Amino acid sequence: MKIKSEQLDRLAAQLLAGYRKKDLIASKASDVELKAKIIEAINRNFAEEEAIEDEARKMLASVAQASKDMDPFKMFLLAKQKLAAKKGFIL
Repeated sequence: MKIKSEQLDRLAAQLLAGYRKKDLIASKASDVELKAKIIEAINRNFAEEEAIEDEARKMLASVAQASKDMDPFKMFLLAKQKLAAKKGFIL
């Protein structure tokens, strides 16, 4: 999934504000540093999901000829779920 940088910045700001409001975090770092870490974590998560999707597409491309009667999208979702579970990634 592609997300715009301004959306990502807004999401990080909202997460940080929500955590602060509920007193879930107390840090010595500045809000700017915390937002940068949150953005980095979200970007890493999206990159990991993209890698799983690419691996699922490659896997399906190799078996696409043998299973013409099955729904390709359904097969993609199933392959993605299995790969994610194998890697311990939560979708």
